[in-house]
Amino acid sequence: MKIDASLIAQLHGEQPLVMHDHKPILFRRTRSINAESFQTIVKDIDTFIFDADGVLWLGDGVIQGSPQFIDYLISLDKQVIVLTNNATKSRAVYAKKLAKLGYNSKLNKNTLVNPAAVVADTLARAGLSGGKKKVYMIGSQGMRDEMDELDIDYFGYGPEPQDNSDGSAFMYDIELKEKPEDVGAVVVGYEKHFNYHKLMKAANYLRNPECMFVATNEDETCPGPKPGVIIPDAGPLVAAVKCAANRDPVTVGKPNTPAFDYIQRKWNIDPKRTIMIGDRTNTDVKFGRDHGLKTMLVLSGCHQTDDIVQNQIAGKHDMVPDFYASCLGALLPNERHY
Repeated sequence: MKIDASLIAQLHGEQPLVMHDHKPILFRRTRSINAESFQTIVKDIDTFIFDADGVLWLGDGVIQGSPQFIDYLISLDKQVIVLTNNATKSRAVYAKKLAKLGYNSKLNKNTLVNPAAVVADTLARAGLSGGKKKVYMIGSQGMRDEMDELDIDYFGYGPEPQDNSDGSAFMYDIELKEKPEDVGAVVVGYEKHFNYHKLMKAANYLRNPECMFVATNEDETCPGPKPGVIIPDAGPLVAAVKCAANRDPVTVGKPNTPAFDYIQRKWNIDPKRTIMIGDRTNTDVKFGRDHGLKTMLVLSGCHQTDDIVQNQIAGKHDMVPDFYASCLGALLPNERHY
């Protein structure tokens, strides 16, 4: 959908009603923030929660100015938490990546939250640690690492064994490694080995109503270094299992509540003095809105001002940020500006 430039200009205007296709649209106020205006809001914020992909880094490269902005916040004695929807790596691995990219050492495993950690915590709190029941896992190494830490027994990860089906159009049966009654949960996250066999196994384990269905996140795509390449995230995999099993998962990643509850249990934040900063309106901004946080969209990753306007037109005000900025580096004081 092509967005009229006049609508973008109205994003931070005083007029709440604007015309689109000859119809009045109620706009929710959002403000463009720069280094100078950021100084007027930083004093009202104690805790900064950052998304990672598209905010702190893009692919394997750092986003210029972001490490310096984190240093600046730490110098102001602000609490900094990194909340990513990427469960492919553990918190320990992400901590090493942050260090390699030049981030402050105060950003470490203990200040990181990702869906893999929240999933493992969810399963442990449900009594699945200690090998009581097994977990069928569609996911990457990060999931395995976090489950190992909480002594959760899992299977199913990695490539499927060789396909020995008879070549007919449909598979009418499948061999299940574990008895359905011995499987306490099916967990679905991003995995490049996902295929029809895994889909069929997950759906059949989920026939047991006592088997939990947990998903890491439902992001449709993830950002990468090549803008012209679509990179499907966990969302399409979760959607496939959800459709086949006819069950809704407990999704722990943004914008859902389990991630917020995990943060509250660990840090006891004051939502009114906390801001969520990310690059996606449907995960980061909505997460903040749904849980009473201030919100900021940075334009260094997935979503842009056009997306804010589209959300305004559609009446999706829970996906309209309080603030937006080009990148974190643009918020540094002038002497440090990027």
